[in-house]
Amino acid sequence: MIVMKFGGTSVGSGERLSHVAALVAAQPGPVAVVVSAMGGATDGLLAMGRRAEGGDLDGAWAELDALRERHRAACPSPEVFSLLEPMFEDLSDLLHGVSLLREQTPRSRALLASFGERLCAPMAAGWLRLRGCRAAAVDARELVVTDAQHEAATVDMAASRQRARERLLPLLQDGVVPVITGFVGADPRGVTTLLGRGGSDYSGALFGAFLDADAIWIWTDVDGILSADPRVVRDARTLAAVSYREAAEMSYFGAKVVHPKTMLPAREQGIPIVIRSTFEPERAGTRIAEGTVATPFGVKTVTAMRRQALVTVEGPGLAGIPGVARRIFASSEASGANVVMISQASSEQTVSMVVAAADTEALVGALDRELALERAAGLISAVAVLPDVAVVSVIGAGMAGRPGTSARLFDALGRTGVNVLAIAQGASELSISVAVGDREADRAVRAVHAAFGLRRTLDVVMIGAGRVGASFAAMVASTRDELARTRSLSLRLLGVVTRSGAVLDPGGIEPSALRARLATEAVALDDAALLDAIDRARSADVVLVDLTAAETAPLHLAALERGFHVVTANKKPLAGPFGVWRKLLDAVRRTGATYGYETTFGAGLPVLHTLQEMVHTGDALMSVSGCFSGTLGFLCTRLQDGAGLAEAVQEAAELGYTEPDPRDDLSGLDVGRKALIVARAMGIILEPADLVLEPFVPDLEGGLEAALALHGPAMSERIRAAAEQGRVLRYVAEITPERVEVGLREVSATSPIGSLRGPDNILVFRTARYRDYPLVIRGPGAGAEVTAAGVLGDVLRVAAGG
Repeated sequence: MIVMKFGGTSVGSGERLSHVAALVAAQPGPVAVVVSAMGGATDGLLAMGRRAEGGDLDGAWAELDALRERHRAACPSPEVFSLLEPMFEDLSDLLHGVSLLREQTPRSRALLASFGERLCAPMAAGWLRLRGCRAAAVDARELVVTDAQHEAATVDMAASRQRARERLLPLLQDGVVPVITGFVGADPRGVTTLLGRGGSDYSGALFGAFLDADAIWIWTDVDGILSADPRVVRDARTLAAVSYREAAEMSYFGAKVVHPKTMLPAREQGIPIVIRSTFEPERAGTRIAEGTVATPFGVKTVTAMRRQALVTVEGPGLAGIPGVARRIFASSEASGANVVMISQASSEQTVSMVVAAADTEALVGALDRELALERAAGLISAVAVLPDVAVVSVIGAGMAGRPGTSARLFDALGRTGVNVLAIAQGASELSISVAVGDREADRAVRAVHAAFGLRRTLDVVMIGAGRVGASFAAMVASTRDELARTRSLSLRLLGVVTRSGAVLDPGGIEPSALRARLATEAVALDDAALLDAIDRARSADVVLVDLTAAETAPLHLAALERGFHVVTANKKPLAGPFGVWRKLLDAVRRTGATYGYETTFGAGLPVLHTLQEMVHTGDALMSVSGCFSGTLGFLCTRLQDGAGLAEAVQEAAELGYTEPDPRDDLSGLDVGRKALIVARAMGIILEPADLVLEPFVPDLEGGLEAALALHGPAMSERIRAAAEQGRVLRYVAEITPERVEVGLREVSATSPIGSLRGPDNILVFRTARYRDYPLVIRGPGAGAEVTAAGVLGDVLRVAAGG
């Protein structure tokens, strides 16, 4: 037997109620249904009460008329609406009474709010009968026995179970679908009570437990429990399975798919709860049960509780004095403030609590009264309030006993520039919570979500569609299945931008159709319009992949400032004025976006990553030297083999080794830019004008062919003369904290640099750790496929959170 609970959005209109009836009718075997009020109805009822309490009875009645018409429109027939009319008359009388008294009590508010569910149940039963089902509306006030806490009642489980079974089992055995009001109950005298806002979920679980159901299905407007709020993280994914404890923790810390109390009765009897979407019923949703499913880093979801405040009690009198914490919590109880998290310094001189912002004033007043003597004596120096706080939590049973979870969390927050105000972790290791500034909460959630591998989709926008672009697009297509299988990651080519314009498609662009679509669909857009269009088209995090050799620094900066990730093989933005470099990195720190530029230097070689690791681990860099250009390495090899300069340059261009304009290579500018990027990564503040650069081929201003013809013979002679000395020519960059030089050098033919062949690069790192035996990195440094592979590696680092 299944108990199905339908939320307010699922029963929000006649069309949706008809859909609910279809879902119930399609389920074989006994089904019991629990319904919420129509979406927004409870808030509307409470608003009417406030109007009546304030003396605006006409306004309250006008809202009541609108509610009546909404229900009339949602009814399957006039006969069903006639069942509702007496309740609307009772509602009118209740509002009239409130207006006469100019007062609402918890009891009257509970009665007022109960009408939403009570009106909905007969309508849902009517729609089921229209589908050919036998159905009967059942008022839960006749079944659920509670105490007299009218707006947040506690259920008498034994008495309620007995009543529910006596009333509902005969209906089910007779083939009738009971449609039960959620959210409501009654005290032993029959006075209406509520189970708390959102309590319809709890009602569904209660009736599942009372009836010993095989499962409890909670139908809502989302496809299960998500890894984050989809309004914050667009590519948040549905969790296939979570445990009861995980679900309770998630709901407590802000995942609002299911009410926190819902798990209690289901867990007691081992009944699984399934969260499903009314609008996508074909999806499996999330199963909540005793077991769980492992995730790569143990974390299932990242949540944020907004509109909180941090209240801190501090002073030397707190240290070692028994009972202070008890008195602090007694004050929170007296003020009615719910403490979301608590953090205490090991020195015992500060105790910090996070509470809802609305509760702050009452809590501070209670603390001032409770601790007045200690404050007067100087033992407690202050009760400080920090407003505009949010609590960001990572939750998952897999964190227990797993080293490094906290490190990954704080690393993600640190890289994003989020300041942590307070920290709390339970001994069960089911969750870790941090208090952060409210304005930083969304940024924190996105960074942490990515850091724990919870991302599902990454929207890629490719800037440039030349040889490297074609190779990159092909690699995205060829690795699609493997990435989905091994990383649960989908790379979607959202758009392509070239000189002729941009093509963007929210459904993705197939690489095989890229050329044809550019030829027929490209639209010219400036940078701002392009980023606006990307923002509208995307459904996940965006990474711009710059595969051009254009001056795109303004585009990079604007994209990073929007929070878009940027991966680039284009050296120009990073090798321009130092002030531009600083602005780019400042944007990264402010927004938490990732800026991947490994392939600006050494194509697919892990050069910058290695360099940054050295810096981060405290090694002192003394120098970096080597051959940084696969193009010029290829030219040196061909010249050494006897080819002429013009012939060698033509071969390199045909093989795709050169920049779009070969003069960038031959002038030494390409290597110079790489040297600038490396120097800046070493912490050297360097402007382009500070670079000492000897061109590979001089006099390029007069034209490429003329320069090659003029300097070809001299280059061949220089090669021959060096060979007679057992030496070869290589184009070498030398970087130290004092200078950066780039130029042609004669080196021993048997040295590591002299032994290079073809487009291979070599880099030699001398550091405090590698003084006597330098660290050497060697490998291909040119070619479309090598560069595309390096770019894809940077994109995957973005997907992994940095």
